[in-house]
Amino acid sequence: MPYYKGVIDALINSGYGGEARLVADRLLRLRTRLKKEIPERNVNRSILLATWNLREFGRNEKYGQRLNESLLYIAEIVSRFDLIAVQEVHLNLTDLQTLMKLLGSWWEYIVTDVTPGPSGNQERIAYLYDGRKVRFDHLAGELSLPPKRGLRRQPARSPFICAFRTGWRRISLCSVHIYYGTSKPNDPDRVEEICSIAGLLAARNQDRQTAPDGEPDNVVLLGDFNIFNKAGDATSKALADHDFIVPAAMRELPPTNLGGDRYFDQIAFHDPAGKLKSSRAGVFDFTQIIYVADDANIYTDAMQRSVGRKFLDADDPVVFYRNWRTFQISDHLPLWLELRTDFSEAYLASAMRGTNVHSTKGVVLASAADVGDPRDAR
Repeated sequence: MPYYKGVIDALINSGYGGEARLVADRLLRLRTRLKKEIPERNVNRSILLATWNLREFGRNEKYGQRLNESLLYIAEIVSRFDLIAVQEVHLNLTDLQTLMKLLGSWWEYIVTDVTPGPSGNQERIAYLYDGRKVRFDHLAGELSLPPKRGLRRQPARSPFICAFRTGWRRISLCSVHIYYGTSKPNDPDRVEEICSIAGLLAARNQDRQTAPDGEPDNVVLLGDFNIFNKAGDATSKALADHDFIVPAAMRELPPTNLGGDRYFDQIAFHDPAGKLKSSRAGVFDFTQIIYVADDANIYTDAMQRSVGRKFLDADDPVVFYRNWRTFQISDHLPLWLELRTDFSEAYLASAMRGTNVHSTKGVVLASAADVGDPRDAR
């Protein structure tokens, strides 16, 4: 549960009691909707994994400073997950550090440096996780592509690989923010970038199946792929061609952009042994509760405080508000997935039956990750 008191008290003490009441009301309604749409977090049965592009998080140049109110809403949404990959974290980490304080001292984060050059856009990639349940598993790195004939360039923003452990499960995550390029489904540079990253990760993970190297034997590739269509274009095909599978629970989900017409954000598994077991998934549309499209009049004072003259000079306050709100929260919706992590009963059942047991130099070993839930066989 995020720490609301400081932000709400500050509004009241600054003479914005009406706004404080509105924030409290929106938080209550947001909590209700989150409870309705996202499973309750648990201690060890599963992990709620998410990805969210938070638009220019920390940059605060085009449409002014993010309001503390907005950071509270972001914290409320983030707190519903156990582990979340965040794209578009800016060079300036002030907003991220404020967000972490709102989440509580038990929350941790790992963040990359910015990718140099114009295409890097002064962006970082971050992982935020609840340290009471999720542990960083000692592996972190930014992915670079090996020299290859015909390869035109490195990724626009360096993909970020980290290993985590929760319950009986070890997972490698690779978070990406793929090059956008032209506003068409099959931009060649975007397709090449997805192909190169997916191909490298898949090849390394396939080798790991027969020659373990200490890393988890699975890869979850997630983030902002700038994919326009769910299937049928070259960008979507690039993942499938390298044996990355979008879990069944995610295949019928709605678009993840505020415009409701793009499947920018994805979560896909490279998991040759089939050990990653997902159940539920979703896209959370926060605009049904906060920063609703028709709320421009409510935020007139806030926009003046945030951007000043730029708002007063706007030709159309409603159009201005609908852009401004995407810099307060985002122009992307969070995408989430529930992943099972407790295989203790399955392991004990397999040991009792004498199945799924491997012998190495006379020593009997059993890998908890090698077995599924015995209920799956019913």
